[in-house]
Amino acid sequence: MKEFIKKCTHFFAAAGFLSFFINTLYLTFSLYMLAVYDRVLAENRMSTLWITTVLALVALVSLGLLEFIRSRILVKASVRMDELLSRKVLKSMLSELSKSDSKGYNQGLRDIHVLRNYLSGNSIFAFFDAPWIFIYLWIIYLVHPILGLTATAGGVVIFLIGLTQSLITKKEIADQNESKKKANIFFQKSLKSSHMIQSMGMIKNAFDYFRRYNNSDVENHHKLSFKNHILGSVSVSFRSMMQVIIFGVGAALVITHQAQAGVIIAASIIMGRALAPIDQAINAWKQTSSAVDAFKNLDGLLNNYNPGKKVEIDELRGDIEVLGAGLVAGDKKILSDITFSLKQGELLGLSGHNGAGKTCLCRMLLGMWKPTKGKVTINNLEIADINQDILGKFIGYLPQAVELFPGTVGENIARLGEPDSAEILKAARLSGAHELILRFPQGYNTDIGENGLSLSGGQRQRVGLARAFYKSPGFIILDEPNSNLDIEGEKALVDALKNIKALNSTAVMITHKPELLYHADKILILENGKVKLFGPRDEVFRTITGHDNKNLDKRPDSVKSENSSAGNEFGGI
Repeated sequence: MKEFIKKCTHFFAAAGFLSFFINTLYLTFSLYMLAVYDRVLAENRMSTLWITTVLALVALVSLGLLEFIRSRILVKASVRMDELLSRKVLKSMLSELSKSDSKGYNQGLRDIHVLRNYLSGNSIFAFFDAPWIFIYLWIIYLVHPILGLTATAGGVVIFLIGLTQSLITKKEIADQNESKKKANIFFQKSLKSSHMIQSMGMIKNAFDYFRRYNNSDVENHHKLSFKNHILGSVSVSFRSMMQVIIFGVGAALVITHQAQAGVIIAASIIMGRALAPIDQAINAWKQTSSAVDAFKNLDGLLNNYNPGKKVEIDELRGDIEVLGAGLVAGDKKILSDITFSLKQGELLGLSGHNGAGKTCLCRMLLGMWKPTKGKVTINNLEIADINQDILGKFIGYLPQAVELFPGTVGENIARLGEPDSAEILKAARLSGAHELILRFPQGYNTDIGENGLSLSGGQRQRVGLARAFYKSPGFIILDEPNSNLDIEGEKALVDALKNIKALNSTAVMITHKPELLYHADKILILENGKVKLFGPRDEVFRTITGHDNKNLDKRPDSVKSENSSAGNEFGGI
């Protein structure tokens, strides 16, 4: 974060420079009252009144203009910081969330929003005006030492009230932020699963569950407000007391002929201005605390994100080699001693029971997770060391839970980049989704709605498959590509697997179905994070079933059903 603050230093320096003139001009009314009492009224000079009044009005207009300019400078600082942070924070956050040991921090963009609002709001002005507290107190001291000491004592008391408030509300603020975060996460998940919640009669239970978080948020808010209101009332009361005290002390000095009458008014106004930043900081403590937390969160995120120097590639051949790869997340060993290799154009069928580590292995093959032991290479380079932005252009990935983005079908196939119509059509045809898409209301221009909810699960999966084929990637990973498909979709999937061979792309397909595994060149079966079987397709089939499976799809149903019993060996049901 320090690097981003440095890039915005000129904005803060300009705001600080203007604060010098702004706070000087805040003395206008005090000096005006002093001049009126000590010069105009004492000497009955109308000309002096006119000149003094005109100068005071010019000064106050200038004050308003400078305040506006300062606020606009800080707004520009907030926009600039947003521009500098957003892309890197999003990239860091996605990288963090994709790690096997991720802490699940997903509030990066919200924290940028908090910082942006803080910089463009009024709360931050207290920090630019705070140094002037001492100057104002020094000016009062010059007016009269006793008035200066009185104002300083009042400032110390108000500062202690503010410090007390920050200390005793720190826990409540943290607890409220945490409970609000949990409530928001649960609420978002509930919206996403609204159909399931309503259809299964879970609305009341979901509301009761949400209310636990919400009640915690309300309780923390009540505690925080109670303490803030008490200390705020004490602060406001004490400030009014200070006005009485400073007037009383000033009056005593006038009676004893130690000061002029105008001194009372001037000292009172200057003291009010001196204590204003303290009051402002107290009133804006919650916003300040939230901004500090947001800064710390972003600083921690960016410090943890250290991609190092990444390798640049111009092409991807798709020769894969996994040597003794292992993966540990926390204290849990997910994968251990995984070794196999694929040549360009080969299709690997990956199978195993639930929890065997199939998806985790695929994430290592995608370069998302770096193995804690051994290595995973492509093009003789470790995948985790390749620039992910460049590597991703050569990779096609169909996750088990397909997520589509708001936009058109074509934009989703084009991976949200600049749509290339020829490549979009090619990907749709290779994946077997072209005819399906033409049946949509506006074809490729059909707006799929938020999260693709206007499409069925099978339709989303087939659009996701087309996205995986976009620009004919050299390496394709399909995670349970048939999980939501009907008969038509499965036929299209089989054709897509043949097209992968035609593209000479290397591919990994997770599936439990022997009928799909038939199209693989090699089969890898995982069990408890270890390799149980690996080898050429026919060899693995013979080991499991005792049959030669070369003509599996041409056999009578009775033989197919016999072979399908091998599904249990592949993790099937």
